[in-house]
Amino acid sequence: MTTIVWFQRDLRVSCNPALNLALQGDAPIVAVYVHSPEEDSPWQPGAASRWWLHHSLQALARDLERQGIRLQFFKANSLDLIPRIAADYGASSVLWTERHEPFRRDCESVLESGLKRHGVEVVRFRDELLTNPDQFLTTGKSSPYRVFTPFYKRLRKQLQFETLLTSERRASKQKPAPHSEALTLHQLGLLDSFPWHEKLGRYWVPAEASALQRLQGFVENHLRGYPEQRDFPSSAGTSSLSPHLHFGEISPRQIVSALQPYIQLDMNGLSRAAEAWLRQLIWREFSRYVLRHFPTTAAESMDGRFEPGFWKNDEESLGRWQRGETGIAIVDAGMRQLWEIGWMHNRVRMLTASLLTKNLGIDWRAGAEWFWETLVDADLANNTMGWQWVAGCGVDAAPYFRLFNPLVQAKRFDPDQVYIRRWVTPSNQETIVKPIVDLTDSRNQALERYRHTIQSRRN
Repeated sequence: MTTIVWFQRDLRVSCNPALNLALQGDAPIVAVYVHSPEEDSPWQPGAASRWWLHHSLQALARDLERQGIRLQFFKANSLDLIPRIAADYGASSVLWTERHEPFRRDCESVLESGLKRHGVEVVRFRDELLTNPDQFLTTGKSSPYRVFTPFYKRLRKQLQFETLLTSERRASKQKPAPHSEALTLHQLGLLDSFPWHEKLGRYWVPAEASALQRLQGFVENHLRGYPEQRDFPSSAGTSSLSPHLHFGEISPRQIVSALQPYIQLDMNGLSRAAEAWLRQLIWREFSRYVLRHFPTTAAESMDGRFEPGFWKNDEESLGRWQRGETGIAIVDAGMRQLWEIGWMHNRVRMLTASLLTKNLGIDWRAGAEWFWETLVDADLANNTMGWQWVAGCGVDAAPYFRLFNPLVQAKRFDPDQVYIRRWVTPSNQETIVKPIVDLTDSRNQALERYRHTIQSRRN
């Protein structure tokens, strides 16, 4: 009898409930990763995400090998493959950490039912979340939260700080032979044929060890200044842990545990800063909560007044925005940073998204799709909610008439143009001729378009 551990978005060895449970037993462990992009359709991983995944799996395989466990790679439909592997290895149990996307959640439920019918125990962990979204409902109405602040206040009040324990046990000396269908990591075909992704390695090290190092470095060196510095894109004011979190190289519970002494004991006088960072982690939780209860928002505006026909289709302007050739310096800096390193500072993400959806009037989904392809931390819940929030059509959305003025924002958050000069350099700025749009005129046009739409739909 064996125990199968199915890795998904929990690509780490420490504080991994599924792996820890398997290590507590004496059965040989079969560790598997199944690449099944068709099961993610229409949100198959973009090129930047696949690059990160490749290297994260590479690191995980090394870490598991140190514990006497072989990580096997498969490219198949998980609904077909996992039961077949379980039967071939005579598995008594299959353990995994749940994914939060609606289509994946449905897939996992079907898989669990099928395994149980064949006498295989299934244990699923909700380690990617801090709460159970099905039970976390508004008081009185028992309906999902639509606004972040009351969601935050309740979760913060109920949040449990815990000391996370990691099993130090090694797997059984008996290492099961590789399955006949197992592939090499390279055979999964995660790396894009277009070598743009090769530069990403200059900026990122996908791995659990890197995530833990980044967490420690941020807490020790940058947490104190976080409340004041997090909006300044030229500073090291944010943790940049988002891709590590997305792939489960570190879990939100590990971050909460790391913040515990600073929040509860005010270690080094950092309780205020730690609370500010925790709030952002809960915002991430809120995005998953929203996708859970409103699954159609991945493709549709939550506010139906923005559907259909509200947005423009302007391929030329979209292309200039994608290339960082809008002629608006801080927007172009952000888009060029994205293309270079697969990541963008959050403040600048809001500015670039506001310009696209409001000043240019282009559908938020076009922006979301570009981010999905180019972000190493591309996450369906975060990406969807962030774009709809800026566009003014989603849950907890800022009013549509709140338009970010990128020139004002640049003066406030990049006053010395350190960020702009880093990414819009003398060598590449010749592609920029003039601003793609007049910010004042386009703002007025956006507000008029909004007023007209609201009025017409009332009538």
